[in-house]
Amino acid sequence: MTAPQEIGWIDDEAALARLVAVLEQTSIAAVDTEFVREKTYYPQLCLIQIGTGEQVACIDCLADLDLRPLYARLFDPSFTWVLHSARQDLEVVFRLAGRMPPRLIDTQVAAALTGYPPQVGLEGLLKRTLDVDLGESFARTDWSRRPLPDAALRYALDDVRHLLAAWGRLDAELARLGRREWLREDSERMLAEHPVADATAVWSRLKGAHGLPFASQCAALALVRWRETAAQRSDRPRRWLLADDALLAIAAALPRDAEALAGLAESKFITRSAPAVLAAIESRNDAELQAEVRANAIQQIPDKTLVKSLQERVRQHAATLGIEPEILATKRDLVGVALNDPPLHLRTGWRAKELAPILNGAAPTAPTAA
Repeated sequence: MTAPQEIGWIDDEAALARLVAVLEQTSIAAVDTEFVREKTYYPQLCLIQIGTGEQVACIDCLADLDLRPLYARLFDPSFTWVLHSARQDLEVVFRLAGRMPPRLIDTQVAAALTGYPPQVGLEGLLKRTLDVDLGESFARTDWSRRPLPDAALRYALDDVRHLLAAWGRLDAELARLGRREWLREDSERMLAEHPVADATAVWSRLKGAHGLPFASQCAALALVRWRETAAQRSDRPRRWLLADDALLAIAAALPRDAEALAGLAESKFITRSAPAVLAAIESRNDAELQAEVRANAIQQIPDKTLVKSLQERVRQHAATLGIEPEILATKRDLVGVALNDPPLHLRTGWRAKELAPILNGAAPTAPTAA
């Protein structure tokens, strides 16, 4: 296998134009991004890596570059992006460009549909498909550093150097298994999802939030909304402003004054922001906010025996398909089935066809009158 040649480091308009000219000759490319966000709310895009199978390039996004010609090509409706573990990259791209790729192949998803572990890393994928070793990892590199060390640049380029070749192997296996349609459906579903979590989604993922009394659930959502706005305004990580456990403790206690609040969260920021925090807590009685909580709260407790039975059925069927059970249905999906409210991706498409024989009639029926 011949390794792709390098266009290399791109930090001026002439080099970018040469890359765009290369991309005009193809309709598919491997894409990756490197960013930093440890000290910010918004990810700071540092690099875009692109591989065409013949050439690889690394674009310095901190340089004074007009990226519109690049976007014009990458976002052409006929162009396909190949990424590995794409979700964070999609968030960064969406924040920067305000749109999603026109077509997407996530090789991590594709690999899982052929039997790989669901979270297989790029290193593992390349080793198994191409017998390529990536070598030392620079995943924790400060990608905003300039000049970027040569070894880190090589690592960044390697993220796209072999990805199209690996995708070729996966595509052949998907074709052999008759699962290309599975990947198409999953790719379209990923592109249809908003890549940036809103306040309600952040609240829904707070461990323990749904176990609070209704008033405290509402307070927690109000606090999450306040924290998101404050974090965005200051461009600081939300945890720096108010950690999740402190937020839930405040929501549970419903403090009425600054002194009570100070006893729950020792933070200079919270002390300075006490009036705004207390106002957010008071807004728990807002009708719109309460309706949002009711719409997203866990209203019922599923039958644990039924959920375990569903998990076992899914495990057995996944084994016959040679894939991991969570690729077919997660526990959260099956809780929805047990509550007679399965998610859309279990009601339509390839999963519905595969699971219909084992899930039909799984939800409990209402008792009949004597």
